[in-house]
Order: sequence, then structure tokens, then C-alpha cells
Amino acid sequence: MTAIVVWGIVIIVVVNTFGAIITVFRQQRDIAATWAWLLVLILLPIVGFILYLFFGQKISEEKIYDLKTQARLGIDQRVTEQKERMRQLKTQAEPTLSPEIQSLINLFLVSNTAVLTRENQVSVLTELPEAYQRLLIDINSARDHVHLEYYAFFESAHGKQLVNLLAYKAQQGVKVRVIYDAFGSQKISRHFFKPLLKAGGQVTPFFSSKFRFINFRFNFRNHRQFAIIDGNTAFLGDFNQFNYYRGSLARDTRLKITGDGVLSFQARFFMDWNAATRQSKVYYSPAYFPTSAEHGTTNMQLVSGGPDRELPEIKLGFLKTIAAAKKRLWIQTPYFIPDDSVLAALVLAINSGVTVKIMIPENPKHRLVHQANLYYARQIVRAGGQVYLYQSSGFRVRAMMIDGQLAAIGTANLDIRSFKLNFETTCFLYDPSLTTQLEQDFQIDLKLCLPLTKQRLAQQTTSQRMRQDLARLLAPIL
Repeated sequence: MTAIVVWGIVIIVVVNTFGAIITVFRQQRDIAATWAWLLVLILLPIVGFILYLFFGQKISEEKIYDLKTQARLGIDQRVTEQKERMRQLKTQAEPTLSPEIQSLINLFLVSNTAVLTRENQVSVLTELPEAYQRLLIDINSARDHVHLEYYAFFESAHGKQLVNLLAYKAQQGVKVRVIYDAFGSQKISRHFFKPLLKAGGQVTPFFSSKFRFINFRFNFRNHRQFAIIDGNTAFLGDFNQFNYYRGSLARDTRLKITGDGVLSFQARFFMDWNAATRQSKVYYSPAYFPTSAEHGTTNMQLVSGGPDRELPEIKLGFLKTIAAAKKRLWIQTPYFIPDDSVLAALVLAINSGVTVKIMIPENPKHRLVHQANLYYARQIVRAGGQVYLYQSSGFRVRAMMIDGQLAAIGTANLDIRSFKLNFETTCFLYDPSLTTQLEQDFQIDLKLCLPLTKQRLAQQTTSQRMRQDLARLLAPIL
């Protein structure tokens, strides 16, 4: 090897190392991620930088959201007023709110500017055919606007039926806007939304690329799923797909909401729409934020999370909720891949005498996810918690209930991707009767579950445990 070649290699290594350091430290990230990307970039020249382009870049909040939208909508002012009220509650006892719930509400007010809305009417919809029909009926009755934000659309009969109905409403003069995730909806053709666009509706992808299969931001996905009709009705959950999952209907928990809580969904849609589209921005109008005459029993906060946020607010909310549990904590999630802090919180709750029950699918869509789920399920069972494997296909429930007092329903899984990489929304519901109903649904689901006992874990082979251990290493990107 000549001296020129040696010096060439040295120069490449030095330049690559400095390039790796500059690249990684340009954006703030946790220590583990920093070291991991440094090793990838240094040990895999060129290839490492290609991987970083697709998986390693973070998103700047300033480059994504027109957060002035929130100020224009008057939300900041309402949050300020509610913060003051929460400070007053510290010295004035309110029997309907425990100190733990007051603390949780204040956390979301401070970190997420999530308004607490009162007296909402919330219906739980577990059967997909019924939920889908309710969505279609309400869209068909829309008079002013329909806003949809969904992770995935499918070019199925039901998907086309939804698009054709939206096109029909657009022809009637209803303002129709649709946001879809470019990665989640990658299987639809470019002509899927043509009837709606032709009718005057507006459609925009979230994080799209000029090149269909080359997108440096595909690792960040808009996983939010909700619909808003005329500013007075919102649907949260998987309604649009009507997707058969390996021969059976997906089991999910969906919500229909009327009341002031709908305004939180509307504000979220406005910020996401203005971030996704370069034209046709939407701004405040009384028609979008009507005064609600609905009077229900549910107080709620809609909490949003994503890679644009400085803090993982949904994860912090889950941690706070887990810590608040005194008697029972029941969780349903398709992806149970918690980070160390959430796992430690669950183990602490178990050791504090809380009955922790976690329900995960026996046959998830991705086998690698199943192996990672089982790894963390092992930790819970060994700590004294209870894990149940839902045996019917298509388990997609994302719910957390504590002590019959508080429930969290939304799109976020109990996994690292939902905490850091996906754009998610979760409804925190402060309503004992609604929480009791969700707990009853949990009990019904248990009839279709197989307990993951210590005896069953002891019967696992070394090969099975090794696959689970290896899957855990990929947990941050699953």
C-alpha cells in the first residue's frame, strides 16, 4: 500500500469523523441516540450518511407548524385562564377532581397548551360497521365543512364509497379538506382522490415527496385519525378504512364527540393543514368554531405529540397516568414496546400494589413487532403484572384506564415510535361513567384472550427468547 493511499484513507476517516460529529450535534437528541448515530456514521462511511438522511434527521418545530394559528384562535388565552383556575384549585378543593387528575390537567395545560373542555357528549363505538355508518350519515348531513385527517386510505369498496360521498358534498358547496399520510397511504393510486378534487374538494399529503419511493422524511408519520363535521361533531379512531384484517374486522375503540371538545380537533386540523399545504391555508372563521349547545358529562383534553415537539407530551401523560393509579391500571395496545422510563413506571405501579393488566395482540401485523411485544411482556409478567394475548385478528385498541376514573383513548401506542417519531393524538377523558364503560369492554375482550403466565414463559425455548431479545434492539424504529 503506497503512502498516497494511506494518506487518502486517513483523510477520508478524519473528514468522515468530523462530518459525523457536526451532523449529529446539529440537532439535540438523547445520549443513546447520539452515540448510536455517531457509530453508524463513523463505521459506515457514505452508507451511514444515507441511512441518516432517511432515519436520523429530526424536525424543527419552526419549520413545521404555523403555531400562530393557535394564538389567533384564542386558544392561548383560554389556556392562560385555565392555568390560573388550576392554581386556585390547589387551595380550593373540588370534589370532582382528585389531586392526581388536577396535576395531569395542569401538565397538559403547561406543556401542550391543551385546553380542558367540559360537558362533552362522548359515545364509544367498538363495532366498525356501526361506526362507519355513523360517520357517513354525519358527513352526508354536513352543511358547511368536512375535515378529515387519516393515516391510511385504502382503495377498497368502502374507501371509494367515502371519497365519492365527499365528492358529492363538495358538489353541494360543502368545503371538504382531507389530509393523508404519504407513507400510510402509499398503496392508493394517484387517481384515488380524483372524484373529490374534480368536485372542488382539497386534498393534501403529509410529508410527501416529488418522488413516490424516495422520501427523506418517511420515518416521520402522521398517525392521527379523526374527522370533523361542521365544527360541532368529531370522530376519533379508525373509521375510514373499513379494512378487513386477515379475514376479520379490526377490533378498535372509536369515539364520537360533540361539545366544545370538537374545537380542539379543529385547531389541530388547522395547524396540520397549514403545515402540510403550501397553498389554500385555513384561518379562523366563526363557521369553523361554532358555539356548542351540547351538554354531556365528559371533561376532556386532546393532547398532541410528534417529533416537532420539545417534550414527549403524550408519553409524559402516560407516565403521569400510570403514577396516579392506586388500585387498577388496564392497558390495551397493539404495540407494547415502551422505553425504559415507561417500563420502570409500570413495574413501580405493580410493586406498589396496583393491579396492572396489559392486553396485546397474539398475531400482530408484523412478526418482528410480536417478538418485541413478547420481550417487554416478559418483564411485566416477571414483575407480577398480568399480560393477555388477544387471539382474534385485527386488535388495534389503544386505551388506558385507571381506577374507574380516567381513560386515555387515541392513536398513540405504548411504544417508542409513538413517543418520538409519529404525529399522534390522544384524548384524556375525565369521566367515571365513561371509564367504567371502557373497563367493561376490556372485560369482554378478555374472553378472547390467552393469559401469558409465568408457566408459559418458562416453556419458551432458548431460540424463542433469543428472537425476542434481538427484536428489542430494533425497538426504537419499529
